[in-house]
Order: sequence, then structure tokens, then C-alpha cells
Amino acid sequence: MNQISDIQQVELEALRQIQIIAQKSGLSLFLRGGSVMGAVKYSGFVPWDDDMDIALYRNDYEQFIRIFSTDWSEHFWMASYKNNDAIHAYFPRILVKESYRKKLNLPKNNHLGFSIIDVLPIDGAPSTKIGRWIYKNHIAFLRALGAVWTVDVKDTVMIHSIRRQKAIRFIKSLGVQKFYTQNQIYEKLDRIYQKRENNSKAWLGTITGSLFDKEIFPRVVWGKGTELPFEDLHVLVPDKYDYYLKQLYGENYANEEPKNKKSHLKSKRIK
Repeated sequence: MNQISDIQQVELEALRQIQIIAQKSGLSLFLRGGSVMGAVKYSGFVPWDDDMDIALYRNDYEQFIRIFSTDWSEHFWMASYKNNDAIHAYFPRILVKESYRKKLNLPKNNHLGFSIIDVLPIDGAPSTKIGRWIYKNHIAFLRALGAVWTVDVKDTVMIHSIRRQKAIRFIKSLGVQKFYTQNQIYEKLDRIYQKRENNSKAWLGTITGSLFDKEIFPRVVWGKGTELPFEDLHVLVPDKYDYYLKQLYGENYANEEPKNKKSHLKSKRIK
């Protein structure tokens, strides 16, 4: 196997363990982003992908964090700012324990070790266009404030565009980090995200993800989830997954590959 295939095998092992625990706890796990693309186009991993993304409705997400904050696996663990881990991300991530990473000779992709699965909440958003515009700009401002602490962290992928990175560095030059901690910004985001969790009219999405407001959809797009095969597992994807993927990746996602293939490995990053 090449390196990417080895990584995908480890990701599948982790997802298998997570699914078993989540199902016993009554949690519904959705795939998100490129992982949905993989399930739909390849019935498994996107060939070049080296991480996975899962998402849960807010109530399940909070329970997920409580459950996976324990020592739940011999090979994997979950890092979260809520546990005071130096993760530099609002959402938690599943990582490979160092002893297992070294045993398998896997690379590091951040200062905590090797992160393989991002775990995002599916939250409500305003149902009107002007409401969503205000909402997304409020979130963008707070995310920029939070990113001030991340922009210079070594071995961590910066998901912001070059233009946004310049804006973040400008904000940092103003010294705002003297007045707030990164975790305080995350806690404020958490309160905003949770305000609409019970609003049946709201749109839904993972605005905390890398594609930002493109990840907000009418509630019906997510629904209760449609089960698709993923390698030797079965996973949930958004009910209207074609709508979902076209909004994220364009009308021709089914027939085209992206020009830039994202990677969390330093050796494969696009400069």
C-alpha cells in the first residue's frame, strides 16, 4: 500500500469503532464534505483524501463530546478545546494515539500528532436571506478573532485563503489577543450556534467547517440521513446528497476531479 492507503485503513478502523459506540448510545453520525463525495462517487474514500469528516445534530454532538472525552479506544483519542486540549479548533478531532502512530510508522500532521477525523455540529441558521447574511458575517468575524491564535502555530493546516490570512494577521497586529483567549472566542461561538438548535424553521449546516456559509442548506437537505456503503461499512449522508454536493463542489462534481486536492500532510500540501 502507499501512504495514503495506509492512512485510510486507519481512518476506517477508527470510524468502525466510533460507529459501534455511537449506535449503542443512539447517536446518528453523518458524513460531511469530501467524505460524502467519497460515499457517493466511490462507495468509500476519495482516492487522494487523507482525512475524514463526520457531523452530528447539535444534541447528538454534545453527547458525542461527553462520550468520546473518555478513554474509549486502545488506538485513538479525541482532542477538544472543551477538555483544554491545545487543538486550536472549535470542533473536536479524532487523533491516533502516539504509540499506535509510531508502531504503524504514520506521519504527523499537526503539533498534537496525527489527526484523522474532524467532528462538526449540524446547527440551525436563520431562515431569511438577510438573516443568514448577518449571521455569517458575525460568525466570520468571531472565527477571524479565534484564528489569531492559530495563524502562527507550526504544523497545523490553515484553512483560510491567503487574503483571509492577511486579514487575520492584521487583526493580530492590533493586539486583540490581549483581551480574549481563544477558548473564550470558541465559547462565544458555541452559544451562538446553539441558539437555533430547536428552531424547526431554520436552515441547517456546518458553518464551522472549511467551506463556511456554503455549508448551510434548507433543513430538508440533511433530513434523517440516507445510508450508503462506504468501504466495508454503511454510513449516513444528507438525504438530498446530490443537492448537497452540487452546492459544495459544483454542478459537475460527479464527472470532474478538483484541480486542488486538499491534504493535511505537509509533503502533499499545495503551496
